[in-house]
Amino acid sequence: MSDIQLEIEGQGAIAASEALVKITGLSGSYITEADDSKELALSTIASIVGITAGSMTIAKHLYQWYQDYHKGEQDARIEKVVLIDRKGKRVLMKNATLEQIQKALES
Repeated sequence: MSDIQLEIEGQGAIAASEALVKITGLSGSYITEADDSKELALSTIASIVGITAGSMTIAKHLYQWYQDYHKGEQDARIEKVVLIDRKGKRVLMKNATLEQIQKALES
């Protein structure tokens, strides 16, 4: 696995993914997947392919991004985000600290 990935689930997955790839200091992309088991539910997989700012700076941006979209409006809210580092280790953003996010970015 060469890229850092985020699995994003919820009604706001697309909007959240679009905002994620626009964060200053990182470059990436995302793909969408429809989830047939949940009515109108969506999930995306975002890939971070490059980080041009410090890892703690990006960790803070990711933490704030998650907070904004997790607590967002009902139709734009994300329910679950899993950060997957380059080694395949998974970090649930709901419980992640800045240090855990930074460590995943530096993997």
